[in-house]
Amino acid sequence: MSTPTAPSGLRTPAVPVFQVLLGALGTLMALASRVSPRFRRQVTRDVTIEVSSDDGARLAYVFEARTRTMSLARSASGTPDCALRFETAALGLRSLLSRRAIGRVVEGMNAGTTRIDGRTVLAVWFHGLTRVVFPIGRSRLPRRPIPIPDRSREHHADWAQRIIREPALDELPAEQADAWRARAKLLMVRAPGGEPLPPG
Repeated sequence: MSTPTAPSGLRTPAVPVFQVLLGALGTLMALASRVSPRFRRQVTRDVTIEVSSDDGARLAYVFEARTRTMSLARSASGTPDCALRFETAALGLRSLLSRRAIGRVVEGMNAGTTRIDGRTVLAVWFHGLTRVVFPIGRSRLPRRPIPIPDRSREHHADWAQRIIREPALDELPAEQADAWRARAKLLMVRAPGGEPLPPG
């Protein structure tokens, strides 16, 4: 579905600013897709995400699973997998630059000023990738130490000998077939490791 573009005489000053933001964000993400392991291991499928405003700003982010990289396009070729559309560029600026960007998008959807066409979960995934290169809104570390101090293992306690402590493993033993089958269902474990995911 194509996005309507406002005539140049009707564009607001926020449109070029929003376009620059989308371009700068995309440039940083494209660079990260080539040098950042944290970013690359999350690119596991071919996905196109388009961000636009009804008054004229638009940019598409094209992810390629084979190379685990991202590139930019002026607009999506065909229907994007996910399209995030703001009523105005000013609204897009406020939303993407907010520390609570997801909350602002949800508020806009409730108010009818923001739309997501396609798979909504991809918008959340995309937001996470933007924070790799533009880390605003990160959780702060506690200012005070945790009130409960760390406790060392109580080797001499009566119950200490009843606790079984398995050695640390890099991966499951090959003979534990049931454990491997269970692991194959845990996409939250497979995706961060860069394993290919099932379609859909």
